[in-house]
Amino acid sequence: MAANTRFAVAIHAMGMLAFGDELNVTSDDIAKSIRTNPVVVRRLLAQLTRWGLVAVKQGAGGGARLTRPPAQITLSDIYLALGEGPLFQVPLLSETHECAVGRSVGPVLTGILLRAEKGLLAELQAVTLSDVIGKVMRRMKKQGCARDAPGAARARKKNDD
Repeated sequence: MAANTRFAVAIHAMGMLAFGDELNVTSDDIAKSIRTNPVVVRRLLAQLTRWGLVAVKQGAGGGARLTRPPAQITLSDIYLALGEGPLFQVPLLSETHECAVGRSVGPVLTGILLRAEKGLLAELQAVTLSDVIGKVMRRMKKQGCARDAPGAARARKKNDD
């Protein structure tokens, strides 16, 4: 089973929007960084827009922006915006199932996993997008990378014109 990467991709995309400063970052910009199709990014941005975390401008000069500062967006906000439902899915077998373990394991696991998910949400609530960006910036600095916001090349080109 493959792990769901939508949450990580959404954080990546929103981080790029935060790096974009006052420039609109396009779904193409984000897709290139994530190495995915821009349609995937647009679908994620639509979900984040419905939750009020992102604003999208269509057409020439369009793109996406955060609706509030990264310090005011928690990872919990992003997680909940994706509306994935419960983190863990536990198959529940009927009371008439022939195996006693099969009948009992589902309800037991459901309680345990619901508590684990509440703990995860509490941890995600304690971390902001700004916290993630700060860690990314420190890691980039250690690797000798200069900050280059998405769209920075466009801005430089406009300034050079």
